[in-house]
Order: sequence, then C-alpha cells, then structure tokens
Amino acid sequence: MKTAALSLVALLMLGSPLQAQGDPVAGTWKLKGKVQSFGFSLTCRFTRSGDALGGTCFDGGTNKPHPIKSGKVTGDRVVWTYGSDFMGQKFDVTYSGTIKGAAMSGGVDAAGRKGAFSGTR
Repeated sequence: MKTAALSLVALLMLGSPLQAQGDPVAGTWKLKGKVQSFGFSLTCRFTRSGDALGGTCFDGGTNKPHPIKSGKVTGDRVVWTYGSDFMGQKFDVTYSGTIKGAAMSGGVDAAGRKGAFSGTR
C-alpha cells in the first residue's frame, strides 16, 4: 500500500510533463544558441493555456530562473519574452521560433542584439 501511495505521488508530481505529451509546446525543452559571440544554453519548462505560453527558462550554467513575461503560440510558431540582466543592466530577451516535432529553432533578440537558437524536448 505504501509503495502504491508513493507511486501515485510520483505520478502526480510528473503530471505536467505527462499532460504535455499531446501538446507540441508545453513541457521541458533544452535550448542552445548564440547572440553575437556569446553562446548560451537554457532549459525551458513551458506551460500553455490556449494560445498563451508561460513557464520559466533556466540558465544552463547558473540555473538562474527567468520567468516568462509574455508568450504566444500560433500554429507551429512560438514567441516568448523574459527579463534578464548582464553586469547590472536589465533587458528583455525575446525568442521567436518554429516547432517541428520534438525540435524548435529560430531567432533571439537580447537588448537589440540578434542571434539564433535551436532546441529539443
């Protein structure tokens, strides 16, 4: 009985990723890219309500959370923005990409500096 209860708790804790299987966007994504000469990696955990995209992205090196300020899904296109800072300067980072199956790629704009990203589930 105790094992069954623990299994149920584990499944409930994993509920979001399991529910995300039917959604082409919601769930965990591993992203990498480059803005000018600066390479980056992120883990983004996306949530979705209708066409609204939410969640949090975490820096690959520091695991610093970046809650998504705004996001939208339109067909296979996704756009999201979160706040960041570098050397005391705060700015927004906006991603705009296309999803194809378990892969995503597109462009990124960080304080007017352009780059590209790609990722997988």
